[in-house]
Amino acid sequence: MQDFYGFFYESNTFYKVIFILITSVITLFFAEKVFYKLGFVDRPNYRSNHNKPIALGGGIVFIPLIIIATIIFKYEWNKFVLTSLSLLFLISLIDDIKNVKPFHRLVVHFISSSIFVFLFINFQIQDFIEQSILFYYFGTIFMILSITWFINAFNFMDGINGISSIEIMSICLSLMIINFFLQQEINVLAFSIFIITSVFIYFNWTPSRLFLGDSGSIPLGFLSSYLLIELTLEGFWVSAILLPLYYVMDASVTLLLRVYKRKKFWKAHSEHYYQQAIKNGLSHSGVSLRLLLINIGLFLLSFSAVIYKNELIFMVLGLIWCSFFMYLFSKKTNSL
Repeated sequence: MQDFYGFFYESNTFYKVIFILITSVITLFFAEKVFYKLGFVDRPNYRSNHNKPIALGGGIVFIPLIIIATIIFKYEWNKFVLTSLSLLFLISLIDDIKNVKPFHRLVVHFISSSIFVFLFINFQIQDFIEQSILFYYFGTIFMILSITWFINAFNFMDGINGISSIEIMSICLSLMIINFFLQQEINVLAFSIFIITSVFIYFNWTPSRLFLGDSGSIPLGFLSSYLLIELTLEGFWVSAILLPLYYVMDASVTLLLRVYKRKKFWKAHSEHYYQQAIKNGLSHSGVSLRLLLINIGLFLLSFSAVIYKNELIFMVLGLIWCSFFMYLFSKKTNSL
């Protein structure tokens, strides 16, 4: 990371940003054409929210573009974080090309999360771990399960045009604003993801021409968790939970309801609240723009939780805020 003002006032930062933007536009433009020509597309089925084939391999170029941008901005990757990211990208890429059984995917997700927790997070909280062996065992298990769930929840929620682009841009911009307020160094990774996503959303917005695919959504879920865990390690855990709260709540409540109804919860479906909103008459862009509104509200609560460090009232308000929109999305006559 670099000094906030020094980063933006550096003489060649502007040119680096322009170079990354132009490179991203050109790469995604040609990638879309190549994927259509190769037939590497997501074809509609009974649960799809689109009605024509869409190029599927956005993540194949999206994630490498993020890596390239961070290199240009001299971001220092932790080798274990990069290892976990690479494993998730590879298994997801294989899944996009040739469907991988859910169990095998989940095993790799657990391995990646375990590497991240054991070799990165636990190292960051070594002093605390040494004071409580019980915390070490239970905390480690909890973190591995939580990160694995978050990665998959992010993937589950990537079901309509623009929605995950809005989500990741909201998280990254919120984190940069919080860092600025705390007079901390700029998070170059968040900045890089924001730049690349600001280009990708043009191709992914309605009418979408390019999907992230698992090779995009799974690694992005991991990178989001990494950025939010960094905020948690700084002591702002309520703020970190609030920023992605809608995604987590929609995915979690939907899963619990499917388990309660004794459905095959591991099977793909279209029962998420944002998908119900589509069925109830809202457009893809309409739902994505409402997610932006939700995230603005969550940012304000998250920012307040930074100012009034970890006051739980903001968590309660966040749960109410997200529940309100989930209720509206589930109504057949959507009043919002």
